[in-house]
Amino acid sequence: MIKLLVSDLDDTIYDWSGFFVPAFYAMADEIAAITGIDEDALLDEYRMTHQRLGSVEYPYATLQLPSIRKKYPKLSDDELKQVFRPAFQKFNSIRNSHLHLFSGAEATLDTLYNNGITLIGYTESSQETGVYRLQKLGVEKYFKHIYAFESGFQSSYAANEKVIPVHRRKPDVELLSGICQREGYLPGEVVYVGDSLTKDVYMAKAAGVTAVWANYFREDNDYSEKLLKITSWLPEDYEREKALARHLERNDIKPDYVIHSFCELTGIVFPNKQ
Repeated sequence: MIKLLVSDLDDTIYDWSGFFVPAFYAMADEIAAITGIDEDALLDEYRMTHQRLGSVEYPYATLQLPSIRKKYPKLSDDELKQVFRPAFQKFNSIRNSHLHLFSGAEATLDTLYNNGITLIGYTESSQETGVYRLQKLGVEKYFKHIYAFESGFQSSYAANEKVIPVHRRKPDVELLSGICQREGYLPGEVVYVGDSLTKDVYMAKAAGVTAVWANYFREDNDYSEKLLKITSWLPEDYEREKALARHLERNDIKPDYVIHSFCELTGIVFPNKQ
């Protein structure tokens, strides 16, 4: 019997790319307008900075761009924040207007929670961004713990008592097994859901828990191409991804279930209620 659901967050219960890409590019447009620096040159510098920092969601990465530092050599970080305040405000405005749960996600979380299923979030996002989004969406209350990447920044979100910091990127089979043990459940009592075959499904299958692939329909857009332009991934990350994909195919490793909507989880967790 399933007693624990461990869920990825970004692009599993809410549309991460659907808010981040338009918000980021609107910010970059505004920064190009303020500075007169070519936007493509800014995007190249963002990519290099993101790769150095290991994330596209690094607070105020803009302040570390070489062209920004060259243009404003005498300004402090606080002064630069004021210069680019309109750009940061534009990012926040678009993020807030585009951030939303996938259809049926809140009702599903509510049903699982109120039927005694322990809910755990596990994300590669930082403590700040992962918790902020759950709070903004009104669903943090359903999660017992949120395992999130430790960013090193101090904030009220990072200090949230529900947050348990992690230090390695997915797929981390040992960590997922450790989550099951820490929360007090056997692998056979656990369902894991996520949107990545090479990270989420691979990790869940290797840990011996029920693996659910969130394979949602995506409208055709240029979000993937735009994310590639500013990616934090290094060549070795792409090689690892390819190696994991080959491993899954060679060993015929598949998810136990494929869902096209988060609400389909109730039928997996409570099969006898169908």
